[in-house]
Amino acid sequence: MKIVGVVAAVAVAIAVAVVVPGSATATGKGSDCESLDVQVPGSVVEKQIVPAPGAGTAAALLSGSAKPGFTIHGKLCLPEGGAPKTVMLAMHGILYTNGYWNVEYKPDTYNFSQYMNEAGYAVFAIDRLGYGGSSKPPAALVTLDAQAEVVHEIIGKLRRGEIGGQKFQRVMLVGYSYGTATSWRETSKYNDADAILTTAWGSTFQNIPLLRVFTSFRPAQLDPRFRDRPAGYLYSPEGRNQNYFYDLSNVDPEIIKYSNEVLQDTITAGEIASFYPRYGGIPLANAPSGKEITLPLSNQTKSIKVPTFLVNGTGELFFCGIDQQHCTSSQELQKQESKYFSEAACFRAAVIPNAGHNLNLQRNAPFAYETMRTFADQVLGPDGDNLENYKRDCAAFSGSNVPGGQPRFGALK
Repeated sequence: MKIVGVVAAVAVAIAVAVVVPGSATATGKGSDCESLDVQVPGSVVEKQIVPAPGAGTAAALLSGSAKPGFTIHGKLCLPEGGAPKTVMLAMHGILYTNGYWNVEYKPDTYNFSQYMNEAGYAVFAIDRLGYGGSSKPPAALVTLDAQAEVVHEIIGKLRRGEIGGQKFQRVMLVGYSYGTATSWRETSKYNDADAILTTAWGSTFQNIPLLRVFTSFRPAQLDPRFRDRPAGYLYSPEGRNQNYFYDLSNVDPEIIKYSNEVLQDTITAGEIASFYPRYGGIPLANAPSGKEITLPLSNQTKSIKVPTFLVNGTGELFFCGIDQQHCTSSQELQKQESKYFSEAACFRAAVIPNAGHNLNLQRNAPFAYETMRTFADQVLGPDGDNLENYKRDCAAFSGSNVPGGQPRFGALK
């Protein structure tokens, strides 16, 4: 897959971003949220594992002697009573913004940040580079690898107290879809988070559903909401109405409408182009002989050395294997995915019934949040005190060590 129309966009100057203290507002019960703009260096776009055409020249122009930076916009939500020691750094997937974690429609059901605040955790949900209120570099430069470098920078800032004036001792990466890929890529390279809690992803994929989504993309400028996006930014006129994103038997039609009207954003050609080359080419159909297509990224996951958790829905059509066989139970998903991780990752998995790719937008989102919170409590806790004990004991219940018996869904025991 090639990226076109990059040369003209490369000449666009990127202004130096400034850290802007946002206005603090109370959002839902048990939360105190503040919108923040954080600066990261322009060098984040230089480190490309899958080089984009023209990326070297573009990176040189964008990160010359002046070293311009990029703005990453986010929302920092703290529990009542002040900042805990543990913060969740949450990353959305394609076509979304940080609003995926901060849903305002029926927040008692769908708002992830509010739920985790009430459990005692801080949440910093960002607009990934190229999305929402964050900077919009030339599309060729906004790749999975650039996103991982951005996250690496933000982890350091959270630990040093450079975001919202809060110094966090523990950082847990939380990812949804491409945000999970970002978490895995960043951690495989730096291992600088304390744990990673990831959703809606996997180490194999089904190509036909993904191709249907990818082929729906159109130039972002065709939508009045995104006319200011640079060349190579794309959106989907179909939104997220398809059964590829939801278990339609368990979704509120109003949340689908909210998703398409409020949450929807764009994707860059660079993120698309850095997806398929990791599979050695662009397959036109599912793998022959009933085999899944495995991500070369899964080889990188062998380098992850921090506790890792994966949550998928039973209706996950992209990353749960043929006919969703990998997600028939929590045990099966753990068995299928643990082979791509080392023992150091203490890998665990859970499956949410009657849920599709958009776990946070299903009617049983609180059940998914309970599952995620259980892992967070076990591995770190709001005070971050549990990590060493968790890593010492995790071999008994992680990796391929899954209990038999009936399928186990939801909150871990």
